[in-house]
Formats: sequence, structure tokens, C-alpha cells
Amino acid sequence: MSHPSLLTAVHDVLAQSALAVRAAEPAHPLSTEYNTVTAQLGAVINTTHRLNHALNQLNDLPLGENATKFVALMKEHTTLTSSINQSATASASLSSLLQGDNRAVYPDTSPPHPAKIAEWGRNLGMEVFVDGSTTVLAGKVLVLDIDINDLVAVKTSFATNTNGNGAAPELDAFLAREVTHWINAARRAAGMDTAVGHSKEDPAIEAARRSRAIQEHLRYLMMLDGLAASENEKGLRWFMEPTVVSDHIKKQVAPPQTQALDNFLTRHALPLPFLVTPSLSFLVWLSPRGYLQLLRSSPPSKQPSMWNIDIPIAHLKTSLLDTLEDVTIATLRLVPCAEVAKSKMNSSDVPGDHTLLTAPSQMWVLDFTTKQPQNGVVMCQNRMRVIQGIVESRPIDLISMGSMSSMGSMSSLGNMSNMNFGEFSVPSSQTSGSGVIGRSWVDLLFNKDSSAEYYTATYKSPNDIHPPLHLRLLAPQEPGFLLQRVPVRSVKQVSRVLEVVREQCWLNESLGTLQWSPETQVLKTTQRPSNAEQGTQPEDAASITLLASVLAGTVVPQSIPVNVYLPSSALTALSQPVDPFTSQHNGLGMGPPASTGSSSGASLFGPGDLEMDMDIPGLSMSMGGSVDMDLGIDLSTPADPTHGSEICPPPMIVLTSPRPVPRNELVEIRVTSGQGHGSVAGENGVWVEASPGVETGYMPEVVRRGGVWSLPGRVWNKG
Repeated sequence: MSHPSLLTAVHDVLAQSALAVRAAEPAHPLSTEYNTVTAQLGAVINTTHRLNHALNQLNDLPLGENATKFVALMKEHTTLTSSINQSATASASLSSLLQGDNRAVYPDTSPPHPAKIAEWGRNLGMEVFVDGSTTVLAGKVLVLDIDINDLVAVKTSFATNTNGNGAAPELDAFLAREVTHWINAARRAAGMDTAVGHSKEDPAIEAARRSRAIQEHLRYLMMLDGLAASENEKGLRWFMEPTVVSDHIKKQVAPPQTQALDNFLTRHALPLPFLVTPSLSFLVWLSPRGYLQLLRSSPPSKQPSMWNIDIPIAHLKTSLLDTLEDVTIATLRLVPCAEVAKSKMNSSDVPGDHTLLTAPSQMWVLDFTTKQPQNGVVMCQNRMRVIQGIVESRPIDLISMGSMSSMGSMSSLGNMSNMNFGEFSVPSSQTSGSGVIGRSWVDLLFNKDSSAEYYTATYKSPNDIHPPLHLRLLAPQEPGFLLQRVPVRSVKQVSRVLEVVREQCWLNESLGTLQWSPETQVLKTTQRPSNAEQGTQPEDAASITLLASVLAGTVVPQSIPVNVYLPSSALTALSQPVDPFTSQHNGLGMGPPASTGSSSGASLFGPGDLEMDMDIPGLSMSMGGSVDMDLGIDLSTPADPTHGSEICPPPMIVLTSPRPVPRNELVEIRVTSGQGHGSVAGENGVWVEASPGVETGYMPEVVRRGGVWSLPGRVWNKG
């Protein structure tokens, strides 16, 4: 067997780098691009070793009188090989446009016909039978009967099912809905019916996209068909697993009485079988605006819901697919093991837990990218480390491995396709030369191209009950990651991971309700017009009325300054108000808790040991003037890796603002999302704490309705 030439090997590496999809964010083991990036790095390292070895051998080769002829032959061979490699690269580049998830979507104006469904089935290796408007697709176990005559009807049956009845009615409804959407779009694209449905998308593009989605669903079902065929009669459980998991969760968390959907989601994720894929999806988070939209559009229903929530499940599914945008959905599905970073995962030994089905070549993952345009969830470092503790049996030492940019520390890895789960820490692009975090997870939310220390936003009361609030947010000294895919093995792991993600979604959604801008940009763009341009008197020419209002304490400021802080560690309880004249109210700041353990306990997502002593006047009313960040907490070896609350406290938003004149105090309000933390939260899943003398009874309901940023203004209005 002839080995490829050195030039061909180098060309292959360059071609793979050119064709591979560039990761939008730094790759890590919980991202979809991790295996692609590690394979590319492994190819680069292996090719570098071969290049070094070949050049050393060439240098030691005694050429003598044949040197000129040898060099000429090498030049000729190089020219031919380069031409062949360039042609191969061009062909691969063209073929990549027709393969993979990132291939281009070309308009499809052909009318819907059973022959197209039959073609999809044949391409996947299914047996096909067409009879008029009915198409039968058959695998080794799965049989699909699809009728598109008038109303689309899909019936699923299994060859190993002795009674011959359809065993998956929810799967039938899902496939019928997907085929109906494709038919409606195809009819509009072909000009057959302009009154069917409505969409902002080009009908031809929509028809092509929906036909591709159906083919992906059939491909997934054929993967299950292969797993079912290897188990004979027991193989039906692969198709029933989404329903089994949903029923298992329902028995544990379904409320006994009817409950508001948003309140339910503050404690549990809602399983929805066959929502976006032929598997199980979870509604993890729903914004207050999305819940209000659901509530107003929900049809009256006298039938009791199987989940005892105030939104009918059918209407919820339809809205999640068509209209709602401010939602977070995770999908539990099987993927080939080659697409997931290898890890040592916890086995399920919790009483009452349900272990997911296992297969040598497949792995269950929680996918946060299945509903477009959702490409993952922005997570802070601490919560990513909590998820690592849930998934892995033990953290992995990363400090001794160095950064990705250090080839010397990676040369000992050999074939990088065998990499462990924990071989990435904080990306070097997110750190400065001194090792201090340069970009935070807030930058990942609002400012992906650069970073800023402070962000500002303005909140105006809809009823003008208080002056505009000028919010100033200190970006946390904590890096961010884009969570896309998490491997799991049991329902307990699924619930724990979704609990951590739900906490982060509460923060992301709360911040996302305002338009945040970097402070430097605001200072450059918000130039106030001169008094001459406004036609007013100079600022030093104060009127008698203004002077009287200042002396009487009735002056209304143009805006109320509010400092916003997102703590990464637990804060002690409030005790006393802060005097602004004795406190240097020059901004808030605190980093993640320090890790005092040894380097062997480092975590996948960086040590997070930003040891510092910082003055935080006006932040915590019980901390005094200095806060020691070295809390002595060993974050590397938690007692129970499935309980993230021991490592990362519940998400909190701290708001600090002044009281109206003549009171010279600062008011601190702490809003904590108590999701999954027992008695900390009230009925609304939120706990609000404020300075002494501030009424907080009404605040949880305001926060529930999305009014967290209005709290300082409401306190100011009450005096």
C-alpha cells in the first residue's frame, strides 16, 4: 500500500481547514464543533510530525552527483500533485454545499406528490410502495403509511408488533403535522393555492426547508429502526422511549391542581414529546411576554389538561413552533458517539430514577440547537462547571495542560480523536496576558465582537410614575460559553442540567429586555446639544422656581442612577442602609469565588480563582468596606456532583439606587430566582430582599411579569 506524499498530506490538512465550519464561539466539549476542531488539530499535529520526520530524512540523504536530477524530479512531481490536489479541493468544496446540516437551501417550486415521499424513503434505504395518494415506507421494523389525499393521515406500525395496531399515536400526529406543513408550502410555491397558510418566508424556500426537515426525521427514525431490529421484539422500546420518559417525569412533578405555566416552569421543565423532532423536547424557559401572548391567544377549554397547567398542550405546541420566540427548548435525542466528546459519565444509582436506553454506537444528548434560530444558550463559567460536575464522575486537571495555543502541551496527545472530555479550559481569546478574564458572559450576550467593563441602558416607566432610570451594569469577571449539547444517561441528569440552564435563562432573559450598550460607546454617541442650539439659558442660570424646589426637596431629577451587579457568589443578608456621603459609590464589582484547592482539582471550564480584595461600597449593607473574595470553597470536589446549588448560588440581580431628596440613603434591592432551591422562593419562584424600611410584598409579582428593572423607580416613587 502506497503512502500519500508529503505535499498531499499537507494539502489534506489545508483542505479540511477550509471546508470545516468555523465555530461561532470557542469550541469546548459541550459544543457541536468540538469533535471537528479536535480532529483538525490532531491532523495538524500528525502532519507536522510527518513533515519533520520527512525533512530530517531528506536532509540526511546523500545525493552526490544526482542532486540536480533529483531536485528536478521533485519539482515535476510537486507540480502534478498540486494540480491534482487543487482539483480535489474544488470538487470537495462543491460537494460540501449539498451535504451536511449547513448545505445551502435551494428554492423548490415543484408541487407536492407521493413520488417525492417515495424518493426520500428510497434514499434512506426503505422499501417503498405507492398506491395513488398513499405511500408506504418500510424499514426492518418500522412501517409508515402516509396518505396525502385531502387531509394528511399518517399511521405508524411495527413489524414485530403482534396486534398490528398503531403503537405511537403522538408520533403519527407529529409526522402528519410535518407533512401538512410541507404540502401547504409546496402548494404556495407551485402557485396551486395562494390561500393556504401564511408565512413571512419565501414559499419555495420554505418548501425546500420543510422537505429537508422531513428527510431528517425519517433518517432519525431509520436509525431507531436499526437499533430496534437488533433486539427483535424488545426493539419497540426505542420508539417508545420519549413517551416513557415523559410519563416518568409527569408522575414526579405534575402539580395536583391547575397551575400557571410560568410558575410551573420556575421549578420544572415541561416535557413535550414529538415537538420539533421525533423524540422528546423540553420547554425550559418562557419569557413573561411569551406567557402573556400564550394566555391571550389560548382558546377556552373545559377539558382538564394532563399536566394541570392553564395553557392547553395542543395550543402550546402550535405556538412554540409558529409564533413564540422568547423561549428555550432542549431536545433529548440520540446521536452517534463519534459526534460527542467522550466522557466518564455518572451512572444512575438514585432510587426511582429512569436510566435511558443504551447502545454501543449511540449516545443520548440534550440538544439546545434544534429550534431555529436558537444556536445554544449563553452560560457563565460557574454554571458550566456545575453541568460538568453533573455529567462527569470527577473533574479533570486542566491547569497542567496549558492553553490550546501551546502546541508543546498537546504534542503528547497523539491521535486527538481519543481525547477526554475535559481538555479545554478558558479560551486564550478570552484572557489577557496576565491571565485575567478579558471577556465576560455578558459580552457574549450583547457585544460578541469586543468587550466592555460597563454597560448602560435606560428604562422608562410606561405610565411616567418616575423619572427614567439610567442603569449601569458592571460586566462580571466571569467568562462565557455557548452551551449546545450535553450528553446524559438518566432522567435525573436531564433534570439537573435543565435546572442549571433554567437559572441562566432567567438572567439572560431579564437582561435581554433592555438595550444595553458599552459605556464607552454611549459616552461618544450621547453628546448633549448646546444651550444655544436648544434655545435655553446656561446651566448656571438657575431659576427661582428650581432653587425653591431644591430647598423644599421636591425637585424631580432628569434620571435616576441605578447600579446593576450580578454576583457570582453568595452574599450575606442585608442589615443596614448605606450613607452615600460616607460611601464611595463609584461602581460595583466582584468576581467569582476563589478556588483554594490544589491544581489537580481544576475544572473543565477554568479554575476561576480570581483572588482579590475589593472595596464594594454601597453594594452589600452587611459587608462593610472590603470583601475578601477568597472564600475557602473547594469547587473542584463537590460532595454530590449532581447538586449544582452547592457550587453555584441561585442567580441574583442586585440593584442599588438613591432615595428621593431629602433622604440621603441608597436603596439596595436583591432579586433572586429561587428555581429549584426549595423554600428560598415564593409562589412565583422569585425571592426579593431590600434595604430595611422598603416594602417588598408586591415585588415578586412585578418580577414575574418582567418588571425587574422598574423596582428602583417604584421604590423612588413611594419615597
